[in-house]
Amino acid sequence: MVEGKALPQAHKAHTWLKSGLNTGKLGRSIQPQPPKLSCPECGNKRVWRDGLRYPSNGGAPVQRFTCRICSCRFSEKKQNSMSIVMSRTLLTKSKLHTEQWAAGATTKAEIKGKLVEFVWYMKKQGYAESTIRSRGKLARRMVNLGADLCDPESVKEVIAEQAWCEGRKSNACDTYSTFLKMLGGTWNRPSYKSIPKLPFIPQESEIDQLIAGCSSRMACFLQLLKETGMRPGEAWQLRWIDLDTVTKTVRVTPEKRSNPRIFRVNMKVAAMLEALPRNYGDRVFSTLGMPLGHHGDHFRQQRKRIASKLKNSRIQRITFKTFRHWKGTMEYHRTKDIVHVQQILGHRNINNTLIYISLAEELFKGQQEYVSKVAKNVKEACILVDVGFEYVTGDYMDGGKIFRKPKCEA
Repeated sequence: MVEGKALPQAHKAHTWLKSGLNTGKLGRSIQPQPPKLSCPECGNKRVWRDGLRYPSNGGAPVQRFTCRICSCRFSEKKQNSMSIVMSRTLLTKSKLHTEQWAAGATTKAEIKGKLVEFVWYMKKQGYAESTIRSRGKLARRMVNLGADLCDPESVKEVIAEQAWCEGRKSNACDTYSTFLKMLGGTWNRPSYKSIPKLPFIPQESEIDQLIAGCSSRMACFLQLLKETGMRPGEAWQLRWIDLDTVTKTVRVTPEKRSNPRIFRVNMKVAAMLEALPRNYGDRVFSTLGMPLGHHGDHFRQQRKRIASKLKNSRIQRITFKTFRHWKGTMEYHRTKDIVHVQQILGHRNINNTLIYISLAEELFKGQQEYVSKVAKNVKEACILVDVGFEYVTGDYMDGGKIFRKPKCEA
């Protein structure tokens, strides 16, 4: 090396690679990673970045994080300087757990083993993957809140202390009932019942705006939900062999023990499906084993951006299941045939389909359109009655009688 001259760039790169410091594959520089943060609520380290918070005084933006286990949202500043109340709460819980473990009640390893055994038990019993995932998280959450799964009274106290809605408390009771079933035990289940609520039904224009603003893969997924009304999980596990490009049909593999169906899709959906790249093997939207929640995270990000751009907060209320509710409501309004809606949605029990009657009647109250026909004699009147027309009372100057029929049935 000539003294006083700069090293060539190639020699610098070689020296950098040879040193083996801060390098990754193909010589890309890897910056030192900051220490992993932990959730201030449950202490879990599975957190991800969730946007920036901009202070009102014009200071630097603060990175926000969300816990993947308990969904607690916090900032790095809050993580580093925890409030006194939170610190005391965590300290009290820590002492409580320490006293329990010192008394020989349960060790951390035993608790973790029981939770793993619980998940495996549900898997062997044939529970749906979504049920296994949600109940496993809820059982872990109750343990983090101080519940002793071997003591039903302890579980009751933890559930009663939480500011959860009745539905979540009912789900927690169902989770613990399944856990006791694994152990062969019983308990006096609290009387929490979820309060039935009517689902949100958006305007079709709002659904179309959301679909148009999403990425091509997400837009195809949402358009398929809109046209068929299938469950999100059924669309997520769709395979290429389930698509028939000649007849433009889609075969649905049911979930939640519903009925299998075949849908005929329009040219728009067929073209969107054919334009998708085949990056996931034999599956259309996902690789085998990839959870639907991963796809849902991307959907919520795109939905938030579109709602903010269009200044329409109603779009934020649209979820994957909203497309299914919208399809059921529109089909009943169009046909007035609840059995037809049951077959489209794949319900085994028609009681699950009856909700769309009240939804359609409430949404389209006073908006019914009719087709009118005039009968000049008894024979014409009988023909109209046979095809569903009803007589409109009144006398008319030309001697004819008017019959009408809802336009959606015509």
